[in-house]
Amino acid sequence: MKNTKTIFKLFTLFEYEEEEAFLEKQHKEGWKVVSFKLPGFYKFEKCQAEDMIYRIDFTNENGANNSEYKQMFADNGWEFLWSVNGFSIFRKLRASASEANNEIFTDNASKLQMLQKIHQRRLLPLITIFLCAVVPNFIRAINHEFGASAINMIFTLFFSAMFVFYTYVFVKSIVKIKELKEKLQ
Repeated sequence: MKNTKTIFKLFTLFEYEEEEAFLEKQHKEGWKVVSFKLPGFYKFEKCQAEDMIYRIDFTNENGANNSEYKQMFADNGWEFLWSVNGFSIFRKLRASASEANNEIFTDNASKLQMLQKIHQRRLLPLITIFLCAVVPNFIRAINHEFGASAINMIFTLFFSAMFVFYTYVFVKSIVKIKELKEKLQ
């Protein structure tokens, strides 16, 4: 029987709760996550099935290089797994005593602050790329300005796919931000 598996799964910027639930489900089924590689490859090892909690935090600095940041979580029972692209992943055994022990945020204001940081540092640059590179090239592609050669068709398909992908990410992110703000207020 295989002791490792790799799963490809993409989550948008604001789908951190869905990502947490995905990791928790895998652990309950006896697969603990051991690494992550962009753009969405999770490597799991066979383990004893446990009710683990996974939490994701977004920080200004790289969590892997900030010992005070990691120690703060360790003092509260959280195991630091990795930090990638500003997102840090933690896990610990679910505490049966109180739900507060199972959260990394102590209040809704902290969660909203994290959402605002994600929006400012990740979503705004994506919007800039979308407006300055993807949209103009998508318009050129649909107006057939690239020509009819095979390479030009590849450009057309590429920028069309990028347009669809970015539009999906933005719509999904806006809906998720709205849902989370309503939930937290």
